[in-house]
Amino acid sequence: MSLINLQLSPDSISRGEQAIRQEIALQLYDQNIFTFGQARRLANLSVWKFQQLLGQQKISRHYTEIDLADDIESIQTGSW
Repeated sequence: MSLINLQLSPDSISRGEQAIRQEIALQLYDQNIFTFGQARRLANLSVWKFQQLLGQQKISRHYTEIDLADDIESIQTGSW
């Protein structure tokens, strides 16, 4: 088993659960542990809002075949 190091800012902690979820999701995505779809669901954001959050945090979007499959599934199920 490998360990994952996550750091939460005091600001996120003081802003509550949603901010914490977003910060964790960003870190897991940035470290290639979560796909875009997994991270945005953890963050509880739409595709567009999560993309904006990535841009605000200057995190590059890595887009794989798995991400494409997640996006297609999201579109088909209407959960995007």
